[in-house]
Amino acid sequence: MRLVWLAALAVLAVVMAVLTPYVFRHESVSQTVGWCVMLACTVIGVGLLVRVELLIRALDHRSAGEADRPGRQP
Repeated sequence: MRLVWLAALAVLAVVMAVLTPYVFRHESVSQTVGWCVMLACTVIGVGLLVRVELLIRALDHRSAGEADRPGRQP
């Protein structure tokens, strides 16, 4: 279920990147700078969330692997 949110945020980042040339042509400098900051934060946020997702999956696999080993008692 977590991947659905990551995919939605990734689509948002792509849409923002596609609209960036329009913003550069038609908006003021301050709005363009704000747009670039929002785009950068969105891309960085998606990257961080992907990294967290991979770490959570690695921890889940590691804990599931340790639980399946015979002879290991907590």
